[in-house]
Amino acid sequence: MNWWKALLTWPHLLHVYLKMGSMTKKVLKDPTLVSEGKRYIWLKKKTKYFRWLYDVKVVAHDINNWPKHKGCVLVANHQSNFDFIILLSLNDYSLYAPLGFIAKSELKQNKLARRFVFLIDVLFIDRKDPRSALETFKEAQDLIRNPGRTMVIFPEGTRSHKQEMNEFKPGALKLAYQAYVPILPVSIVNSYQIFDKKFRGKKTIHVVFNKALDPKQFMHLPSNKLASQIQNTIKASIDQWDNKK
Repeated sequence: MNWWKALLTWPHLLHVYLKMGSMTKKVLKDPTLVSEGKRYIWLKKKTKYFRWLYDVKVVAHDINNWPKHKGCVLVANHQSNFDFIILLSLNDYSLYAPLGFIAKSELKQNKLARRFVFLIDVLFIDRKDPRSALETFKEAQDLIRNPGRTMVIFPEGTRSHKQEMNEFKPGALKLAYQAYVPILPVSIVNSYQIFDKKFRGKKTIHVVFNKALDPKQFMHLPSNKLASQIQNTIKASIDQWDNKK
């Protein structure tokens, strides 16, 4: 975080923090108290502020590969906690289905994360309970189809904190098989630098929207081969934009 910016705008930062908490309390009490549209639009607007606060410039490549006006499964590498903000900031609701996320259940216990994860469609998986994945994927299928969501999955299972990816877990891709929707492989480049003290000044994050896979292209593939194929696609774009401004 750029601390002089935080000090300069601390009243606004405090307002955002308190507003998130207030809206979350209302949503947990009764989701109809704050409309879904209002929550998504408010959070998207705030992503611009947080990008400025952390000196982050985001450059999107080939975003037209994002399937328009329909649900899909967005599969991305995961370098830092800022990845959520980066993807939300690029989500144009007039063109693409709003983002939903599948995240580990531990996120619900994080005091800061709790202030926003309940404002949008974030579904949780308890990694100690295999049944929770089945239930979560069933709920995710419903969201993809109605009202229409781009569900984000990070198949590494956790942040890598580096440019190199951890191995993709094939089980994370079962949602795409079950929902029978396109898979959009997305490469997030350099976001690990945002919280690394070795990297000072403005950080340029490249987000590459690789060509989407139609269900007919992967339904016949075993999940381990599909995971390897998608990981190789994402890696190729990371290598192309590695540390470029």
